[in-house]
Amino acid sequence: MILIACVLGLLYGLLIRKGNWRSILHKHFRLLWLLFAAVLIEMVLVTPYLDKWQMAASILPVLRTVLALCQYGLMLVFLFVNSRKPGVLAVFAGTFLNGLVIVLNQGRMPVGQAVSRFGAEAAEKVSAAPGYFLAAGSESLLFLGDVLPFWTLGWYMISVGDLLIAVGLFFLAAYMSRRVTRLRPKT
Repeated sequence: MILIACVLGLLYGLLIRKGNWRSILHKHFRLLWLLFAAVLIEMVLVTPYLDKWQMAASILPVLRTVLALCQYGLMLVFLFVNSRKPGVLAVFAGTFLNGLVIVLNQGRMPVGQAVSRFGAEAAEKVSAAPGYFLAAGSESLLFLGDVLPFWTLGWYMISVGDLLIAVGLFFLAAYMSRRVTRLRPKT
C-alpha cells in the first residue's frame, strides 16, 4: 500500500501537475544518513538469525525493543528535520504511532485476529514473520497495530500509522517531481 501511494503520488506530480523527472534529483533532504541507519537496523531486525541468536542468549525482548527504539528514533529525527516538505508531517505522525506500538510490544507489531479471515495460512505467515505476532487481545495499544484489513493487489493487515504514512508519502512523491524554480538576480 505504501509503495502504491508513492507511485500514485509520483504519477500525479508528473502527469497532472506537469512535474519533471529531473526535479527529483534536485530535492535535498537533511541528515539523510539517519534514514539509511534506520534501514540498516530494520535489516538486522528482520533477519531470522537475530531471533535464533537472541533465544540462545535469552535477551530477545530487550534487544528487539532497544533496536526498534533506536530505529524509530532515527527515523523520527530525520522526519522532524525535514518536516517543511509536503507530506512529511503525516509520515512523522504515522511513524510515531507505528513506532510507539512496536516499542511497547517488545519490538514487534501486533496483528489483529481479523487476519484469520484470510485463512489459516495467513495466521501462520504472521507467526513466521520476525517483526510481527498474532495478537491475543491484551497487547499494548492494539488498536494502533495492524488491525485493519486492506486490499491492494491482495488482502493484508494495516495500521492507522500505515494510512498516515501512505497519505504523507503520496504528497511527498507529488512534491518530488515539482519543477524547481529559482529566482534569478536582476542584472
